[in-house]
Amino acid sequence: MITLTHVLDRRLSDAEAAGALRLRLRHDERVRSRLAAMSVDGRAVAILLRDAKRGVALADGCVLCSDDGVVAIVEAAPQPLARVTADSPLALMRAVYHLANRHVAAQLAADHVLIERDPVLESMLRGLGAQVDAVEAPFAPESGAYAGGHSHAQGHGHGHGHCDEIDEISAAVGEQLSIAAHARRVG
Repeated sequence: MITLTHVLDRRLSDAEAAGALRLRLRHDERVRSRLAAMSVDGRAVAILLRDAKRGVALADGCVLCSDDGVVAIVEAAPQPLARVTADSPLALMRAVYHLANRHVAAQLAADHVLIERDPVLESMLRGLGAQVDAVEAPFAPESGAYAGGHSHAQGHGHGHGHCDEIDEISAAVGEQLSIAAHARRVG
């Protein structure tokens, strides 16, 4: 069995990547620092990460290594998800607000939200006027405001690109919810 103990903070060269193990893991597996798994080619792998922060997800493309130099690339596996959309940005913001109020892990995009399948939540969202469709896709939810530190999620935080878009969406959501709450109090 191959035991992977470290997260590499560098990209692999093309030659290294070609010879690396591939680990296809669902989100619930990518947040665990101890896990028995099988590589894509059928080899038994133990993930025993040292100094891993609890609840920090390994991102798609993250590289793990063993003490003896074996490297593995993490791939986010497709899994059953619900894709939530709405007829207007405000309706989608309302749906996100209710999901956040229930501390539901969510992957945000400008025009939709992905959550893990849950019939109760899906019914609630439909009751709010949102559309909910079953999909199979990799899941990379937001790490949360209180996650702290730098995660292994590539593309999140510290100038990686799409965080500016998420910040703009968050500001718009906050502004619209504030306007709606004020209108209810005044009206």
